[in-house]
Amino acid sequence: MGFVTHGESVPPVDSAANLIFRQVIGNKNDTHDGDSLAAFAHTLNEHVHNEQLVYPTLANGITLTSHANSWELGTVTQVVPASAIGSDFDIHEVVIEDVNTADKVYELVLYSGAGDVEIGRVRFAAGATRGGIPNVAMQTPIVLADSRIRAALAIEDGGSKTAKVSLRYHLY
Repeated sequence: MGFVTHGESVPPVDSAANLIFRQVIGNKNDTHDGDSLAAFAHTLNEHVHNEQLVYPTLANGITLTSHANSWELGTVTQVVPASAIGSDFDIHEVVIEDVNTADKVYELVLYSGAGDVEIGRVRFAAGATRGGIPNVAMQTPIVLADSRIRAALAIEDGGSKTAKVSLRYHLY
């Protein structure tokens, strides 16, 4: 005797139905696109166990320039081109590779997609008296495959300063 009784069926993969208990639990094949308990477990498993990657890889990071005014975001600059990452992903860290001004506080904003939707914002301080050049932990929402990522940088004293960055991420 099985758990599914006559006249009932397993919900379809990633079903949005939410009327009965088995729809809330979901299908064992649900993906991170679903909203059942099975889909959430699948997403958590991928989040914890999929390989870590970096962009750009085997290349220098992307240079961002702050605005000339204090605490204003500079030019929004492409970090990851559209179609460069062919699976859904999320970002876990901004790797700060270089800054041209020591002992200052920076703020960096990441945007995703053609509409430049903000997906994360972090602050970091770089310099001899502030712990060198840090890597900054970040947690973004899941970003759709083939989405571009762009970024903008601000600094406490303006002056069009630069920081070179790359992103640590993993796929779903």
